[in-house]
Amino acid sequence: MCISSQSIHFIYLLGYERMTLDRYRTQVEVSKMKVGVARPLTQVGIFVLFFIVPILDLFRMDLMQLRFYVFRKSFSFSEGYILLLSVLLLVFFFVGISKWFGRQFCGWMCPHNTFSVYITKLTSSAKLKHNPGFRQFLNIFLSILFAPVIAFCMIAYFFDPLTLFKDIITFHWTSWAVGAYALLIMFFFIMIYRLRSKFCRNACPYGMFQMILSDKDSSARGFKSMFKGTGLVLLIIVIALVGLLGLSIFTTSGFSASINKKIQGIPAGEFVTYAYGLEIQNNSNKEVQYEVEYEGVPSLWETNLPEYITVDKTATHEETMMFRVDKTSLSQNFSILIKIKSQDGHIIEKKLNIFPVAQK
Repeated sequence: MCISSQSIHFIYLLGYERMTLDRYRTQVEVSKMKVGVARPLTQVGIFVLFFIVPILDLFRMDLMQLRFYVFRKSFSFSEGYILLLSVLLLVFFFVGISKWFGRQFCGWMCPHNTFSVYITKLTSSAKLKHNPGFRQFLNIFLSILFAPVIAFCMIAYFFDPLTLFKDIITFHWTSWAVGAYALLIMFFFIMIYRLRSKFCRNACPYGMFQMILSDKDSSARGFKSMFKGTGLVLLIIVIALVGLLGLSIFTTSGFSASINKKIQGIPAGEFVTYAYGLEIQNNSNKEVQYEVEYEGVPSLWETNLPEYITVDKTATHEETMMFRVDKTSLSQNFSILIKIKSQDGHIIEKKLNIFPVAQK
């Protein structure tokens, strides 16, 4: 039996196409397997992070104490540049996600979508389809169970979680933080019981924002779009902000100091009295003793100056600095350098200018 060369070529092409198709199917199956494992792991990881970030002080604010926390370090609102860097990093990070991956944030990272999907799967199982009464009871029960938990986590980003928890269990309902917590419980009950994914489709502002920013290069495998065009610019900005934030956090002194006038030019015998308040704000989570040094104080002056000031954790303490100026020093300007040194070696310098004048 003789087989022509054309037949042999046809059989070869057919076999090659079949082999290529099998290889493609294998790659697709492997890809699906990887995505199938990576997606739920990412969802659960982000969902857990949503709860532990404020509890562990990784990032949150305290509107009652006018403080904020970044990576367990406490800062006053007066150190607003660190808060600004943190907010800018979050903004550009989420803008970048939209540009790089399109709407993949919703399916991979959004805590609300993750919770809604798994709750819907649970309440829509085949066993519950034939038992609508129990299904309704389960819906209400889960909404009542999880609404307070999610509301607590959400408000913990803006108030001290421990203080809020104590106010709740002791029924200290006069706290307006607890009032806000009660309103959030009702909101999340409606979200869990009624809205769920409907909120994502129709009302989520970030979802709409993603639709605006995403383009043909945005995809589930959007790592390539990080390195071209606008995606690359956003990546550079995010990396720069991470570097600046890290540098700011780990080089900050951990405290702040200010000087306030108290008594100015009160005559007392041969001296004129000036008093100032030295206020130190401790931003760390432990009690700290600060050493205070003074340079430029004339030897003829009588002084009562604190040399060590101890401040409780995340608290503010003020000590009085008393200067009794001799009359030979009147009508002269004196510049006194005050150095405040923390236990870890950070130093803040303050200049105090005193121009004593005789009172008429």
